[in-house]
Amino acid sequence: MQLISILLSSILILIIAFHRTLRTIPNLLTVNSSLAIFIYALILIAQLIAGLQSINKEKEDMCIFLSYFTAVAADAICYSYLVTAISQYFFNILYRRKYLLTFRTHWIIICISWFISCLLPLLLCFPNILQYSSEMHICSLKLSFQWITFCYMGTAIGIPYFGIIIIYRYIVRHTRRINTMAIATTATQTVSNRDLRVLKNILTLIGILGTAGLPSLILLICNAISPGQAPVPLYLFCTLTISFCTNIQISFIFIMNKKARDIFWNRIRRIFH
Repeated sequence: MQLISILLSSILILIIAFHRTLRTIPNLLTVNSSLAIFIYALILIAQLIAGLQSINKEKEDMCIFLSYFTAVAADAICYSYLVTAISQYFFNILYRRKYLLTFRTHWIIICISWFISCLLPLLLCFPNILQYSSEMHICSLKLSFQWITFCYMGTAIGIPYFGIIIIYRYIVRHTRRINTMAIATTATQTVSNRDLRVLKNILTLIGILGTAGLPSLILLICNAISPGQAPVPLYLFCTLTISFCTNIQISFIFIMNKKARDIFWNRIRRIFH
């Protein structure tokens, strides 16, 4: 299932990288999200291979290594959407500050987001929360009722999730206020509506992300109420939901990027004709 994510994310990254006309800030953010999804899918495949070959999984350092990078990739996906929302905030609200609209500024924000994504999972290594899950058949975060688990999930998922919603609401209010002003031109309204569509796409992605994390939240609550008594099918459902939603996310990103999509299909037509 993760092969779809690897294929689509690779196509997007390569098309944007090798076509000069597509080297824009929005596409830079698209590459950022695609790269995070690509790494996540690749790590899950590595987990599957390691899981099939391992015998004494609980005692292997490789399991902690895979768990760490799985968490890094998952955090990077969440924060990549927050970076995109921040970019829209710059272009819609702080557009007079030209230095915020440059590639340099966006590269800095992207680097900070990846630094945070790499730093957060380190907090889980010390209390041995990263381990092999015999129920999920992968090395992952131990979904037990511990304060460090809640702090991590709140920082890794809660901050991007609610941050995007807050930014979205603020930009929507700003856009509506501009559209009701008498001095608003047709061009201004067109740009505002276009940026609003971009933010709606971000909300759609964050909604898919929330759907992916919902079973894990339910599992966490179940383990809090009855430690170790959660049904095994729920663990498997968590894994399948995350994998399925990851494919939906990259498919949605690919479909929404019209220029990259058209270049891809044109190249396919040339090959088969």
